[in-house]
Amino acid sequence: MEDRAAAEIAKALSHPLRLAFIRMLRERRVLSPTEFSRETGEPLGNVSYHVKALSEAGVVDVAETKPRRGAVEHFYSLSGPKAGNVLGVVDLLATL
Repeated sequence: MEDRAAAEIAKALSHPLRLAFIRMLRERRVLSPTEFSRETGEPLGNVSYHVKALSEAGVVDVAETKPRRGAVEHFYSLSGPKAGNVLGVVDLLATL
């Protein structure tokens, strides 16, 4: 992996909430920020901010959407172009 790609992955994982979202998403395959917020007690605004950062970094993609009370709930999967590299780093971090 080149230095630039490694730096992008490090930045994508730079917040504990992002790492926690990825870990939960790995177990479930599909997860919405609302579900994560409800289960962890983290404010939805914070979760949404960090999930957007993961999406922009190419780690997660929207897998599906569902209408919810006049809005649309987005469900994400680890299918972004950098997901495989990120999962390798997550596995490495679990050994520390």
